[in-house]
Amino acid sequence: MIRLGYACISVKTKNNPNKKTTVAQLNKLEPQARLKKLRQILQTNFFNLMDLLAYNVENHIFLYRIPSEFVPLATHTVAENWDWAKEFAWDFQKAGEFIRRKGIRMTAHPGHFSILNSEKPAIVQSAITDFSYHARVFDLLGLDDNSVLVTHIGGGIDDKAAALDRFATHFEQLPDSVKRRLVVENDDTSFTMVEALELCERIGIPMVLDIHHHHCLNNGENWVDYLPRIIQTWGDRTPKMHMSSPKSEKDFRSHADNINPDEFVNFISSLTQYNVDIILECKNKDDALLTLRREMKKRGVEAEAFASKS
Repeated sequence: MIRLGYACISVKTKNNPNKKTTVAQLNKLEPQARLKKLRQILQTNFFNLMDLLAYNVENHIFLYRIPSEFVPLATHTVAENWDWAKEFAWDFQKAGEFIRRKGIRMTAHPGHFSILNSEKPAIVQSAITDFSYHARVFDLLGLDDNSVLVTHIGGGIDDKAAALDRFATHFEQLPDSVKRRLVVENDDTSFTMVEALELCERIGIPMVLDIHHHHCLNNGENWVDYLPRIIQTWGDRTPKMHMSSPKSEKDFRSHADNINPDEFVNFISSLTQYNVDIILECKNKDDALLTLRREMKKRGVEAEAFASKS
């Protein structure tokens, strides 16, 4: 069976855990006022996270991608004297208890500027810092290894072999807290499904299949033929995939507002023997998910398993 989820922002509710500030705004403040502002933002994000998770449970949505900016500027030097983990330990504990009790799977997608296979040591270190922050959030919430951090392979399209080697080498530099959560997704411009899969098999981490990206970038492979290998990379964990529909034939790479129901049925028809979590990457976020459910109900297609816990 399949569980559907969405990324970061609900368009059906007002409260979202992505409130933030800028370095420029903080630099206008005195140190104590700066810390006060950061604390206020994180407290608001915790309030909004709990509201949003309650909304998700009410609507039988048990898969959710938390915004990367949940802890404002956590990896920036402007917040280096702020021990947010200690100050908000109680909030992390209570949020984690709710998440675990309700059986919600939380995931994250660190920023596109976190490029692990870069040739520049400073960029690699920045990626490691960013990954470590995301892993720390999940560790503080007490979440298991199904709470993964999704990343792309990165740059180096002119010399793919060297780029893949760099990723594998730099992966070994990651702290264990990141290694056990990091997963790799195929992208739409540089590294195909097969290249991502072979890298994941090489370094022993799971692969996230993005079916839209595969349709954008491939060498004629039928993704279904590779499905058993992709599933196998997840071991005992529940495989996670991404789906979106193209905005148009002309703008094929961009995400549409909603999921095309015919494309969804075609996709899940090859997943019937697996338990898979699918993040829908649509402009309409949770509304797209709920709309897709209504479309499936009209067609008499049962795809989801509502795994609510008391």
